[in-house]
Amino acid sequence: MPDHHDVIVVGVGSMGAAACYQLAKRGARVLGIDSQSVPNTNSSYNGDTRVIRLSYQEHPDYVPLLRDAYQLWEEIEQDTGEKLLHKTGVLYMGFPDGEAISGVKLASKTHNLPCSTLTHDELARQFPQFTLSAGMVGALEPEGGYLLSELAVETYAKAAQQLGTKLLTNEPLINWAIDSNGVTVRTTSGTHTAAKLILCAGAWSGDLLRLPDVPLTVTRQVLGWVRPGQPALFQHGDFPVWNIDPNGDGDLTGIYYGFPMSGDTLKLARHHPGTPMPADAVTDETFAADEEEILLPLRRYLPGALGQVRSIKVCKYTNSADGHFIVDRHPESERVHFACGFSGHGFKFASVIGKVLSELALDGKTERPIGFLGLSRFCR
Repeated sequence: MPDHHDVIVVGVGSMGAAACYQLAKRGARVLGIDSQSVPNTNSSYNGDTRVIRLSYQEHPDYVPLLRDAYQLWEEIEQDTGEKLLHKTGVLYMGFPDGEAISGVKLASKTHNLPCSTLTHDELARQFPQFTLSAGMVGALEPEGGYLLSELAVETYAKAAQQLGTKLLTNEPLINWAIDSNGVTVRTTSGTHTAAKLILCAGAWSGDLLRLPDVPLTVTRQVLGWVRPGQPALFQHGDFPVWNIDPNGDGDLTGIYYGFPMSGDTLKLARHHPGTPMPADAVTDETFAADEEEILLPLRRYLPGALGQVRSIKVCKYTNSADGHFIVDRHPESERVHFACGFSGHGFKFASVIGKVLSELALDGKTERPIGFLGLSRFCR
């Protein structure tokens, strides 16, 4: 007879590791299952760091969730002694009527968030590292910064284990089923039962969820590390996390973003859905076009950072149809909840989504504003 758990969490990554911790903190008997290692270098969160910011223009209810996320990131830091969140400020740049600048200003005004605006000339004086096209302006959010993403997942997973969570890694899921007694999960090595089930398997969520009317598209994304020609310009403490919306500036699309120096390299990437492909088809192989994607924004906007590309890593976006997360009860059973479709902007929310999933599993509800992330929006 297999051990019976209060909750099984399938996918111990960004959201799943946090969920395991929050469940275990409330005394639940938890089993976490992941098809790969934890932390996973073949994931959506690999690549050391992820941006965190408060001035979220995508939907007004993201900001209250982010306030909770910040508090919960501080909580896991206090509980474990690990430093995960680094506030460097986030500098947004783009045209005044562009989505990034106008959205940041709206979010700041709506939620009374600290954010200062910078004219083109003020940007040039305060941040001479950037060479921006005429008409581009800026906004500086002091509370923004970055999270150590792989360390955060590892920290949550270890803390959950210390509270009694069992982890099964490199254990692919074959199937899950529901009956009147609970849920049964079958993996390559055996069968496991629980009262409740949480599914948060990232790029592998599509087939696992059995929701054909909720399309999820997995795309290949690249992250690059460059050794700058002028490293003194980009040092931690003097240089913020940055975000450039080039739309309207020639043929560039998407959002380019990057971080202060870490060691002798500068990390940057492009936020824009890449090539769609099955999750298992996304490998760590890189191509010449990947290097060009990394160097292009440096040639255009950060000439002092131009230098040798030292490393390129590949990660995944799991894109929902509207770019918003999907967090809800599964239509098949009130015993099953899930989170997916984080569309390349979800990691900063991992602490609060983990809390939300624990509340949904143990209480059947959450007081946090997740209604706009529900399944109902796809069924209108």
